[in-house]
Amino acid sequence: MLNNLIRLAALSILLCLYSIEIKAQKKAWYAPSKIGFLYGYGEQGGDFLNDKDYHYTSNLIKVQIYYLLKPGKFDLELVFEPTVGLATHQLLNEHFVKPTESDYLNLREEFTQKKNLTEYILSTNLIIRKKMYKSLSAYVLLGIGPMIISERTERLAKGFAFAEVIGLGLTMKVSRDLYFDIRGGYRHLSNADLKLPNSGINTANINFGFHFKF
Repeated sequence: MLNNLIRLAALSILLCLYSIEIKAQKKAWYAPSKIGFLYGYGEQGGDFLNDKDYHYTSNLIKVQIYYLLKPGKFDLELVFEPTVGLATHQLLNEHFVKPTESDYLNLREEFTQKKNLTEYILSTNLIIRKKMYKSLSAYVLLGIGPMIISERTERLAKGFAFAEVIGLGLTMKVSRDLYFDIRGGYRHLSNADLKLPNSGINTANINFGFHFKF
């Protein structure tokens, strides 16, 4: 996990240096309009989602790459969001694993222990943004992307899956090129029945951070 954080920090520094270089040159068509960095926290078993069968939390570290698709009364933005999630999982209701499953007693023993997982996600998000005041805007976010999850649970197989998100956020202008962003939302992890099990993992999420305008 520490190595993953070091790699992400290095990527963040490289992106900052890249943004400085781009601003010093004529902006190319492929250059993003903004780059951002977010921290997020997601939980199943809290006030908003409280499935009694399991508990799941995830600390999310995100890099954001923004492209303005269509400015107007409502801005339309495309955001690529590479994410590393450091998660914990625990099965609370051992009877979720049925006796009809092969080796069900060992599975119950495995999943009722707290387990650490790592999520690797490349989310593609669409944002519809409305300017509320001179320095404040609100937005709706819809996103989906492929992911790799490092460990199996009783609800989701190890390996390839998808992350789907929906969120509502506020962005406040701090200075000419610096913005503070806060977003709440819902996330669903599943593998589209490519593997079993696939009961899915759901979390309520809060994210906050900054993005920089080019």
